[in-house]
This record gives sequence, C-alpha cells and structure tokens, in this order.
Amino acid sequence: MIMKKFSLLSLCFLLILSVGCKEENKTTTNENAPIEQENSNSTTFNYSIKNISKSTLATCKRNPCPQMDIKYLYITNDSNVGEKINKANEENLSSIVQTPNDSISYKKIDDGVNKFIEDYISFKNEFPESPAVYELKIDQEQLFENNQTLVYSTTFYTYTGGAHGYGAKLYHTYDKNTGEIVTNEKLLKNKNAFKAYAEGMFRKKFIQTENESLNKNGFFFENDEFKLAENIAVTKDSLYMIYNAYEAASYAEGDIKFSFPKEDVEAWLNQ
Repeated sequence: MIMKKFSLLSLCFLLILSVGCKEENKTTTNENAPIEQENSNSTTFNYSIKNISKSTLATCKRNPCPQMDIKYLYITNDSNVGEKINKANEENLSSIVQTPNDSISYKKIDDGVNKFIEDYISFKNEFPESPAVYELKIDQEQLFENNQTLVYSTTFYTYTGGAHGYGAKLYHTYDKNTGEIVTNEKLLKNKNAFKAYAEGMFRKKFIQTENESLNKNGFFFENDEFKLAENIAVTKDSLYMIYNAYEAASYAEGDIKFSFPKEDVEAWLNQ
C-alpha cells in the first residue's frame, strides 16, 4: 500500500515536469479564420500558436494518455499588456478542464492539462478494462482586433466518460490598453435596454408570441425569466451572442446563436 501511494506521488511529480508545448510563430491563427480588424495607429499584437498534444508530452510516451489536441494563442510582443492578456487567457483555458470537485483554480494551461492526464491515469488504473478514452480539444482564434479591444473565440470539447462529452464556444474580450478582461457590463452601456431588445428578437425567432412562457417552449431560464447569454462578442460589424448547451436549453438542442448587425444595437454599446 505504501509503495502504491509512493508510485502515485512520483507519477504526479513526473506529470508536472513533463508537460511541454510545441510552438509555431504566426501573426494569426489561421488565414481562413473569420478575423475582423480595423486599421489603427495602435500596436497590433503578433502571435504564436502553442500546441499541446500526446506527441508533445514526454509522459505520454511512458503512460496511457487521453486524446488531446490543444491550440491556443500567445502574444509574442514584449509588453506588459501582452503578458497580462497571456496570463488571463491561460487561466480562462485552464478553467475548461477544471471539474466541480477540483479545489484549486489553475492559473496555467499546463497545470490543467496535468490534472486532466492524472485523472485519466487514475481512471485507467481503477477500470483497466474500460474502453473509454478521455478527450480534450481546444482551438482558439482571434475574432477581432482594433485599437481598443482584442477578442478571442475559443471552441472546446471534453469527454470524461458517460453518454456524451461537452462542447462549447467561449468569447473573451480584452482591453488593449490595460490587458484587463472587458466584461459584458463594460461592453454594454445600457444592459437592461439591450436585454429587452434581445428578448424580443429571441421570442420572434423561437416562440412567436410576446408573453408566452419561455420554459413551456423547452427553455431552461431561471424563474422563466429571459437572461442574456454570458458569451457576447462585439466586432466591427456585428454583435455575437451564444447560449451553449445547458445554458438555455437541453444538450440535444445544442448551442443557440444570435448575430445582430452592429448598427442595430450600437445605441447600447460602449464601443
């Protein structure tokens, strides 16, 4: 029993030491990505694409590993703002692999990946005959950049057993002058007015009536009250809003996407 505990501790230590990244230097994530950019005199960030997969990890050459394909953006400009955005981005990415039982919030993607691998090895040790293989896929791209803000779009999928995994898309907006995350409260200068407008458009698309119950039509809004999606992104010409699975409807319904022409919502925006 003592030897088993010692082996597990040694394995955890090796995992922490062995996570590595393969890096590609590029100024954009993908030349076909839907990037919108406004011309400005401010600094335009340069990026590398960092990649984590089974082939980049030494521990996966010695141990069973989950299926992993992680690609994320890393600002290469030598600036305090760029460094601050990189740190915030890694923390956001790490939250993707954090389970409700985790007592630690990870600051670095390497730490989150290490824990994901550790959980998988523990699972395989406990259930060696199980054919289930954990999966972790993350793909990130720059959605928009102007002289004030930078918007990342992150698509991910995780599977840790059960009937199905979970996938979602996340938007994060950063202030290019401070490196701070721009919350929805800062994006919208009159959130209640925009909420009323968005609810009207939501009902028009899905319910067709003004006062009918949302939840009786298959939605999951708390107290049957419309709520704005957490994921909102503002670009040059549009405002995007996504309810991921379980946020407003069942998993079977998938994500619910909205795109508003910016000119229609500009009165409620701070940019």
